Amino acid sequence: MKVKLTRLIPFAALVCIVLASCKKNDAVSPTQPNAQSARTTNMISTMQDESDNEIADAFSADLSTTACPMVTFDPSRDVYPHTKVVDYGTGCTDEFGVTRSGKRFVTQYADYRTAPAGAVINVVTFSNYYLNGVSISGSSRISVVTPAVPGPFTVRILEIKTITDGSSTRSYVSTTDRMLVAGDVNSPKEDKSYQIVSTAYGTEVIGDSTMSVWKLTTVPSKPVYKQGDCLYRTKGAVKVTLNQGGVTTNEVLDYGDGTCDDQATLSIDGGAAEPVTLPLPIFPSN
Repeated sequence: MKVKLTRLIPFAALVCIVLASCKKNDAVSPTQPNAQSARTTNMISTMQDESDNEIADAFSADLSTTACPMVTFDPSRDVYPHTKVVDYGTGCTDEFGVTRSGKRFVTQYADYRTAPAGAVINVVTFSNYYLNGVSISGSSRISVVTPAVPGPFTVRILEIKTITDGSSTRSYVSTTDRMLVAGDVNSPKEDKSYQIVSTAYGTEVIGDSTMSVWKLTTVPSKPVYKQGDCLYRTKGAVKVTLNQGGVTTNEVLDYGDGTCDDQATLSIDGGAAEPVTLPLPIFPSN
């Protein structure tokens, strides 16, 4: 994988290289299984990025309370439980071009550094929340699997969400175990590294009738890794299986060899692995 020099604006227009045939100007119709599978993998990748952001938020000491988004605590960040309201208003665009609007409500039940096994760290819900114009609703919950002492610190993230644009509605149900494999809970962010193992499933309904069903698993031989000092998942692979109209399509999104960059590869039904730039657009047609 090549070294990242600059980050491209996320959620841009359709990434043509996810389909090898695009190189020959022979674009696959959006109604064909491979095109649909690519759209589904993009959505899943985006939701996993959002999960990483929610984890970073839960484990951060603070968010700015003066810039966009506005962050407030009730009754106080030092009292458990407390509620953190992250208000993006009519839209906050970050340095990478991602625009969020609406509110995220985080009920923080415990300090993750001292919470025992089984404890719920927080629950996140949404109000009128949009990501680059795509509606996201539902909830996520982070709980402790193995506490920091004796470790290794491991949390489980359960997400039940609905993603809606102008033409389709998608369900997203995911369970992710995230284990701290470098550093400890008190280490600086840049010294931490996590191993991530996920399973997820969902459906998509386009218009009034077309439905597809998908499932994601982490490739057993390639667990995913996320370094604290890197914006991207840097290593490992996930497999997405899509069934649409009785036709099954398999994709593998491979994050690479551990290099911190915005490059990954995507292969469809065992075909050649094509380079893609992270993050993938949530809906390529947007």
